[in-house]
Amino acid sequence: MTANIYLVKALDYYPYNLEEALESLNYAMAYEENNPIALCLMGRVQLEIFKDYPQANSYFREALAASVNYLETYTYFLDCLLIQEEFEEMAKLLAFARKRKGIDRALMFYYEALLLEKQLKFKKAQKAIKEAMMLAQTGSFMSDLEEMKKRIEKKVALK
Repeated sequence: MTANIYLVKALDYYPYNLEEALESLNYAMAYEENNPIALCLMGRVQLEIFKDYPQANSYFREALAASVNYLETYTYFLDCLLIQEEFEEMAKLLAFARKRKGIDRALMFYYEALLLEKQLKFKKAQKAIKEAMMLAQTGSFMSDLEEMKKRIEKKVALK
């Protein structure tokens, strides 16, 4: 129970009060070192604050090893892999993530489109965007997909 109190504090402080967030996160991890939420948050700190992508990857892997059902880990891990251009590993993670109950399937198609766009496979990216649009459940996400669609259409025209 104590680990959860520190974990809630860490989540509440991050990213606005980094010092307090890290202190609470370290306490939470001291109580429960294999907590997938704590490991994912530590990965996020490495990814978003310190830009230490290999270290972030390590934390995300540990988080998934602790629990494949903590779905938050997938999106941050996918972001990290995309930044590093680890395309093969990203494709494998996407395939695995899609099998998880409760995963946002529209978001997984969005990440697939990002991956394909980075690989300059624009036609396939357009198909993934279409799938994401069919599954999108919010207007803001639909707007993001529309913007992505326009961006890729411009790239197709350049090609």
